Amino acid sequence: MWSSISQFEVIEGLVVVSFFSLFVVIAKSYRIGLFDSPILSSHLKSRFSYLFAVLAVAGALSFILLVLCNMEQLRSLLDINGWNVVQYPLNLFGFLGGSALGQNGRVGYGVLAFLIWGLTIIALSLAIGFVKAVKLFAVPSILFLTIVVLLFDPREMDSQAINLVSGFTLNGISLLSNWFLLTVSLSLTIFELVYESVKVRGKKKSMV
Repeated sequence: MWSSISQFEVIEGLVVVSFFSLFVVIAKSYRIGLFDSPILSSHLKSRFSYLFAVLAVAGALSFILLVLCNMEQLRSLLDINGWNVVQYPLNLFGFLGGSALGQNGRVGYGVLAFLIWGLTIIALSLAIGFVKAVKLFAVPSILFLTIVVLLFDPREMDSQAINLVSGFTLNGISLLSNWFLLTVSLSLTIFELVYESVKVRGKKKSMV
């Protein structure tokens, strides 16, 4: 699991996070409100925002269910009296041609999970804005996904995280692997927690 390939993928993630952090620091020093942009933070003001918030919560729960069902060790635990709670939604892909449960269901689970992930971000963006959607769902969901893979299928950590980008490699090493996504999502989560903590302390000092 912890090979030279894995080490390269972790370092790759750290490099990306370092450049991102440097970019944020430079933007802050020049008082460029990248994440305060009206375009990125705008959301629906009407009651429809509540509807999209409900859809986002349903999408997040569905994504979690699909991630867990994709793990063979957990799939049987999620059956309800022998009824596979994911099998029937996946069968809808059969109308598009081929088998929705191809390769023991991994293709179907992956495609459906990716679609729900994207739709959840869209719904949450309409409800609370894109920046908050990334903070509250996009990054945490990737962190959750990669941790589940690390715990229940660690041999897949150095493989590509999304089949759609299987050709995105360097000397045979996946550039969008589970190790890469784990490193980036974990680093960004820590970065956000530290940033919010420093901001809260700054507000308290200014009030004093």
